[in-house]
Amino acid sequence: MNQWHKYKYHIFFWTFWGALLLLQDSISNYLQGRFEQTFTWHYFYWFVLHMVLVTGVTYGYAYLLKIVPYSGNKTKWLLSSLALQLSVTAVFSFFRTYVTELLFGSLSAEYLSSFLDYFPWLLRTSLVFMIVGFGYRILLDYFEEQKKRQTLEKMALVAELSSLKNQINPHFLYNTLSYLHAQAEPLSESLGEAILLLSDMMRYSLHDTDETGLVSLEKEVSHIKNFITIHQLRFGNKLAVEFTVEGNVTSKRILPLVLISFVENAFKHGKTTKAEEPVQIQLQITPDSSLVFTVKNRKSEGPKENSSGIGLNNVERRLELVYPNSHQLTINDTKHYFEVNLVINHV
Repeated sequence: MNQWHKYKYHIFFWTFWGALLLLQDSISNYLQGRFEQTFTWHYFYWFVLHMVLVTGVTYGYAYLLKIVPYSGNKTKWLLSSLALQLSVTAVFSFFRTYVTELLFGSLSAEYLSSFLDYFPWLLRTSLVFMIVGFGYRILLDYFEEQKKRQTLEKMALVAELSSLKNQINPHFLYNTLSYLHAQAEPLSESLGEAILLLSDMMRYSLHDTDETGLVSLEKEVSHIKNFITIHQLRFGNKLAVEFTVEGNVTSKRILPLVLISFVENAFKHGKTTKAEEPVQIQLQITPDSSLVFTVKNRKSEGPKENSSGIGLNNVERRLELVYPNSHQLTINDTKHYFEVNLVINHV
């Protein structure tokens, strides 16, 4: 049922076009006194060939525009369009003349024309259906953009609801953590430090985005450091973790809680106590202001630790929505190792 709903407009359109073509040829043959020739194998072959031509050009050009968009390099688009048109025209001309003669012989002699006779007609026909394909691509892009906008609106609604939930007495939460920190510090310096770090992490998660939904990269880096420090405190500084930052992170802004999700995933699924194979976390700002973030860890064979992270699938969707054409996310998942490499252009 879903497949029918998806393709019904295509079927209706091409059925209408085929019926229109059949009606036109029937009237033409009737006026020329050869109506019976409309219902021959030769005509059926020509009719099928024509339908293959027009559907192939339409969908082929729509797909070509996805690879070589009109809004991109105009020269590349023009050359690609001409190459498609000439290729389709040449192939159809070959089938319309030589293959037809081979299949039908003298029966088709009166219908056959030379390659040069058919070439202009084929050019016009292919051009018309390239325009149809162009319109089809515009419709596809429009519906895709609408779908993306609906997804963004849903995510914004979910984020708003989450924000409302998080704003239920945040001051009470911070005041409580401050109280616990003050009470715990005389008893255990490490416990007091952990509570203070936790307070900073929660404050960052709830309130540090701007009107664009982005955060300071410096704060994201501090958030990662706090996360690592808390885990080190939990496990008596026995975790093997290397976190390096290269380049100037000041004045850079980024989508929040993306980098930490990859780090959290490494702690959740990785072996973090093996000194010779530490969890490697690298952040680099390149000279062209691109961000390169890599996390590599050896997989743990034991039970996995629960995580409060938003999940890698959700991270991928958020990246696609906010950086649709300016990021590359590569995940290398092998038997023993898991590696994530994220590049965001011009942060």
